Amino acid sequence: MAPAREIKQHEKCLLTELADGTGVLLHLETKFYFTLNATGVAVWKAVGAGARTELDVAQRLCEEFEVDPETARADLAGLLAMMLNEGLLR
Repeated sequence: MAPAREIKQHEKCLLTELADGTGVLLHLETKFYFTLNATGVAVWKAVGAGARTELDVAQRLCEEFEVDPETARADLAGLLAMMLNEGLLR
């Protein structure tokens, strides 16, 4: 089994959390905005609070939302891939 890849927020990305639990990320280098649903905001905040691997983030999602670990990991994989591809996470 390959070691878990460590992830962290790009230091040039800012989150504005909205009252309904959604949010907007601004990448200061690219000037692109990204809208996040409540789960996306939870993922961003989990990484900012010290979750360093996909497994860590999935565990936090299970604690915050009513989701089983397998579903959390499956759904999270796509979101993290997009965030890495767009340079929001490193």
